Amino acid sequence: MQLKLENKRLLTCAKIMSDSVKTHRRVADIGTDHGYLTVYLVQSGICESAIAADINSLPLESAKRTVGEYGLEDRVELVLSDGLKNVPADGITDIVCAGMGGELIARILSEYEWVKGATLILQPMTKADELRKWLFINGFFIESELPCRDGRFVYTIIRARYAPDRIDYECTPHFLAVGKILPDTKDGADYFRVKAAQLRRAGEGMTRSKDKKEQGGELLALSESLTRELEEQL
Repeated sequence: MQLKLENKRLLTCAKIMSDSVKTHRRVADIGTDHGYLTVYLVQSGICESAIAADINSLPLESAKRTVGEYGLEDRVELVLSDGLKNVPADGITDIVCAGMGGELIARILSEYEWVKGATLILQPMTKADELRKWLFINGFFIESELPCRDGRFVYTIIRARYAPDRIDYECTPHFLAVGKILPDTKDGADYFRVKAAQLRRAGEGMTRSKDKKEQGGELLALSESLTRELEEQL
């Protein structure tokens, strides 16, 4: 029986993994929740085996049921773990951190040196700018970003590897805001539109404060820049 994965956000995580050609892959899905993405990755052949990890026992029990339902007990290992704490590093080629804040993802990755040997698939729910900054500062090259409109929200899915010598972009405000996303698709345009609106609201609020007026002006200028880039693409 084949799992039908309908969550667009998780499907985009799978897509950005499948775009990176590798063989004999073993993925660690951190914060696996129901285990749907883990099962989908194994069933679709994107990876051969996986570790499904979660900090809480209840979602891990749910993942266990999902794995059992699709008969993948011999290919998916379930681990109760705070981040990567109990995840064995041996053989892990890919690490997925999806559905959590960008700050938390950065903290999880910062605790273990061995993550530098894996491909990172990251889907921050918030603070994508802070995650991009952490990746840049710590020598992780962002290979690709895919925008994803899922219901009312727009997300980014990042694929990165530790490769400080490959980094060919600067950590500018524009990079922190949209990374490698371009407004050349519907989801990409939506990402630019939402980010420009967020920056505009934050900038307008700051300009009302004497101490933050200059910073607010910078955010407004960045918002206008993103809007122009979007309009030029349309």
